[in-house]
Amino acid sequence: MTIKFYLKPVKSSNSGFKIYTQIVFNRSKAEFTTGLSCKNTDWNAQKEEFTKNTLFNQQLSNLKMKIYRVKNSLDETGIIYTAKDIKIQLIGTKKSQEVLLDYFEQLIARKVSDGSWSKATRRLYLSSHQYLAAFLSDHRAKEVNIENFDLTVIAKFDDYLRQVFWNDKGDKLSTTSISKHHTRVKTVFGDAISRGKLAFNPYANFKLSFPQAKREYLTKNELDKLNNLDLTNNDILVQIRDIFMFSCYTGLRFSDAMALKIEHIQIINNEPHIRVDQIKTGERREIPILNPAMAIIDKYNWSNFRRVKGFVLPIYTNQCVNRYLKFLANLAGLGKNLTHHIARHTCATTILLDNDVPIEVVSHWLGHTNIKTTQIYAKISHTKLQNQSARLNEIINI
Repeated sequence: MTIKFYLKPVKSSNSGFKIYTQIVFNRSKAEFTTGLSCKNTDWNAQKEEFTKNTLFNQQLSNLKMKIYRVKNSLDETGIIYTAKDIKIQLIGTKKSQEVLLDYFEQLIARKVSDGSWSKATRRLYLSSHQYLAAFLSDHRAKEVNIENFDLTVIAKFDDYLRQVFWNDKGDKLSTTSISKHHTRVKTVFGDAISRGKLAFNPYANFKLSFPQAKREYLTKNELDKLNNLDLTNNDILVQIRDIFMFSCYTGLRFSDAMALKIEHIQIINNEPHIRVDQIKTGERREIPILNPAMAIIDKYNWSNFRRVKGFVLPIYTNQCVNRYLKFLANLAGLGKNLTHHIARHTCATTILLDNDVPIEVVSHWLGHTNIKTTQIYAKISHTKLQNQSARLNEIINI
């Protein structure tokens, strides 16, 4: 970065000049007046200072130090910025008249309309909007402008989220859920910056926390226990088990599994695949159908839900499935709080990674948009550890 002071003629004066500051940084330039003025004879253009006025020279020196402090502060945020951003941080800009909640609603509508966000993403952002609206209502600030939502307000919003009860049981939001709500609000400010409504994201210096959650899954032995349960004359439990096992072998989320129709089963490279757009992300997935999953598909060929509506699996609510899964877990003696989402974790760990499927393939199989998400599953499992231990024992005993 270079900082330069120079004279600029005053239009209403023949001999007067104003002293301007020019900041050049990373191929960008910004200029503004220092508020000082002088005659041409009182200015040393080579040294960029007054010839005799020590007090004014000290003011210019102080201004230069302020500019460097602003630059250092922006460097610490890790964001990309320009000379104009330095200028705005130093002298401010015209206040935005955008009401935060209104802009938030407009962003959601715009993203859904142009196809950038799925319906599932829309629901998540609406949830964050509702929490933000409730917080601002409590503080009698529903009409707060984007510009006025600063770090202090963010900290108060964070305190509010930590006191929220999200269900009738009195459960509070987890740290990860709170950070996700902050992330969505942060996205709103990022959009405002890209559209010239705001100069600086107030979340730049607010640290978000995403503690790594434990990814529960079933081992092969536990899957066998569940599969070997005698559920004769109990059609509901059989169907619930099939729904769970189907996702164990496909990695489908509950919503995708329930929406899956027979038309999504297609032959690709002479092998049956599931070709579907994920409800959560909108991403296209092409998943090979393993034999156990195909057996479940074939099992319901003549069912009413297949013949009438074309659904691959029996249709239940997520709450109903999870309720019966707890009962099945007790019958099988698993000792785990079994939910449908554990099937997805089981697919990643026991079905794929434990069988040496490359993590890039696992990432596509699960429909992850970022391989870092898949790497959460890639921690060494007990089965993997046992296999490596047995291999090492063979080597050592040679």
